[in-house]
Amino acid sequence: MKKTAIATTFVALSTMLIAPSAQAAPYPRSIDTACVAVAADSKVGPGDRVKVTFKWTADGNITPQSRVTYTVTRKGGGAVESGFFWSGAKKQSSVKFFRFARNGNYYVDFETATKRTSVFRNCEASTSKIKVRNRF
Repeated sequence: MKKTAIATTFVALSTMLIAPSAQAAPYPRSIDTACVAVAADSKVGPGDRVKVTFKWTADGNITPQSRVTYTVTRKGGGAVESGFFWSGAKKQSSVKFFRFARNGNYYVDFETATKRTSVFRNCEASTSKIKVRNRF
């Protein structure tokens, strides 16, 4: 009886040493993200600067990292300005300043572009309407 118990214990311990437990790696695009874009002013005059804050968060305690593309669009006029910046580990919120030369209604759209192997999902955000007028 003792020999059987010792043999069973030995077999159980040897299988633990040979086959370590497998750790699940996160699948690409498996972590949900959320984007928010907020303009500091909704009504400005021509040539005034507008501060726009973009914040990208993920579930858990990980900060997403990626290239963020922005496009400034004038309603009825198409794209006015476009560019990109990097959203990284130390910057959870990014601030951009924009100037609008002509009167009209503008929107600033943000879109993230993660690598194909990234665990984060892409997201998009847009500011509310920014009115550029001579008089309020």
